[in-house]
Amino acid sequence: MRSALKSTALILVLLALLVPFVGYAQAPCPDDPAAFADCDPEPPPYYVVINRSVEYFDRPASGCQPIILNHPECEDCTAPECDIDIETEVCQYLPAAAGDTLYAMCCNCALDPEGEWLYQIYTLDGLGGCTLASEGWIEGLPPNTGIDLPAPVIVGGLAVLGLGLVVLAIGLRKRASLAA
Repeated sequence: MRSALKSTALILVLLALLVPFVGYAQAPCPDDPAAFADCDPEPPPYYVVINRSVEYFDRPASGCQPIILNHPECEDCTAPECDIDIETEVCQYLPAAAGDTLYAMCCNCALDPEGEWLYQIYTLDGLGGCTLASEGWIEGLPPNTGIDLPAPVIVGGLAVLGLGLVVLAIGLRKRASLAA
């Protein structure tokens, strides 16, 4: 009986830990830059995500830790309300040299609730200015970003771990009932 209680308690703890991951996996365009092997750990180039509901300006603006701007109203990246002045909000604060690149990323979730990443390329002048170098928005993520953490893989791994514990609990329960 004790092992069944322990197994049940363990399963409940795992389910409680799984809830935030499930919520994260359902969010459009997940942007947790946690330790991707091929992301740029140091700028340049610089990276910024423009349309989130939080702001993290104290990041290094690298591919692993992009600056995040608070513009949640920007759901359709190509709409006029998403014409964010990158030069005023970001470029003038970067310790950039002339010719450095800035990638501005946007989660376009107006048509698709899952969202899709778009980005624009800016060229920095080293004096706090930057000019748009791409012709509008480009589909996908810029090179060497770590912001597309594969959340479904994490959730799937936790689910497999939970399933394994359930199987273990059932085995312990059968073993205890046979011994009795």
